[in-house]
Amino acid sequence: MNILILASGGGVAGSTYSISYLANGLAKLGNKVFLGLNENTLMDQLVDPALVQKIYLPFRKKFDLQTAQILKELIEKENIELINAQSSKARYLGPLINLRYRKRIPIVQTRRQTPLEVNNLNIKAQTFFNNAFSDYLITVSEELKRIFVDRGVKANKIKVIYNGTPSEQYQQDLEKQQELRKKLKLSENDIVIGCISRLKNQFEIVEALQFLPENWKVIFVGFTEEEYYKKYPEHYRIDQLKQQVYCLGSVQDKKEVLQYYPLMDLNILASTTDGFGLTLVESMAMGTPVIGTNYAGIKDVIDHEENGLLYNFKDINGLVQQIKRLIEDKELRSKLIENGKKTAFEKYAVENTLKNHHDFFLKVINNKVGKL
Repeated sequence: MNILILASGGGVAGSTYSISYLANGLAKLGNKVFLGLNENTLMDQLVDPALVQKIYLPFRKKFDLQTAQILKELIEKENIELINAQSSKARYLGPLINLRYRKRIPIVQTRRQTPLEVNNLNIKAQTFFNNAFSDYLITVSEELKRIFVDRGVKANKIKVIYNGTPSEQYQQDLEKQQELRKKLKLSENDIVIGCISRLKNQFEIVEALQFLPENWKVIFVGFTEEEYYKKYPEHYRIDQLKQQVYCLGSVQDKKEVLQYYPLMDLNILASTTDGFGLTLVESMAMGTPVIGTNYAGIKDVIDHEENGLLYNFKDINGLVQQIKRLIEDKELRSKLIENGKKTAFEKYAVENTLKNHHDFFLKVINNKVGKL
């Protein structure tokens, strides 16, 4: 197959890694893969130019005629058989090319995040666009599919394909972990609450910490204190906490990021936007138990009290209780760690993701999908 993947953005995010796994993996399966992306981004670094042909695009706006013209020429020259749009500015380019240049390229949109709550007119417009100008949508969780169906997208246009993660990257680097412990002044006996995520709803963790022991320590990877304060009002201030808190900012080196998980007694994903939550799977793979918001795709990844714990959004007392359970209940903790590794290495192995995409794209191209 000749596949064109479109992905504007490409900064430090779980989606960036997932798209890079997909592009590299589909190419390894024998497909000719083209990736339209922004230059000098993390995604640019992650995608192997020996496998994937990278096309640097301006992605100036949603209906970008300059980008559409570049892609129209690429489609004709390389006989592109399918367009897979992975990000917001990219979603409008396939339909624009088909309408403006009278093409008929199958278009598959991938949705990785919970859609923003906007006004009814906007929701209706987006739903019409998805139904009328996309052949199919891929969502990364069943819960995300339900949300789109509730908004009016036809259920038979949506295919669920979970994100996957490469098992070979999960190596314990004890030397690096010791280096990080020394840098953060952590002892082996410290209780450490962790969160590896871009800035989402971490204010809930900050609120919960007010009801937890003062001698515990906290690691936030993914944002700085300055970024946090720009988003949240003063009563959510990190610098008022009694615990020692580290806001380490964005860490682009995946090998280094993975070594933070073993420093943590638990990893919390406080979010209402994640359609999946790759950090949860990474945490499970590295042997760190997880707590997540009972919302959207997080519910697909965490099976409550089997491989992790859930709490309800804005239920700070509920989050406090789940944190205490994970620290105090050794039997539960061991169970979640064991089952979490099975979840990461079996259910969410990247090989499953790649096969499902490959088979689905082939059926779309051959017009043999039928009912999903």
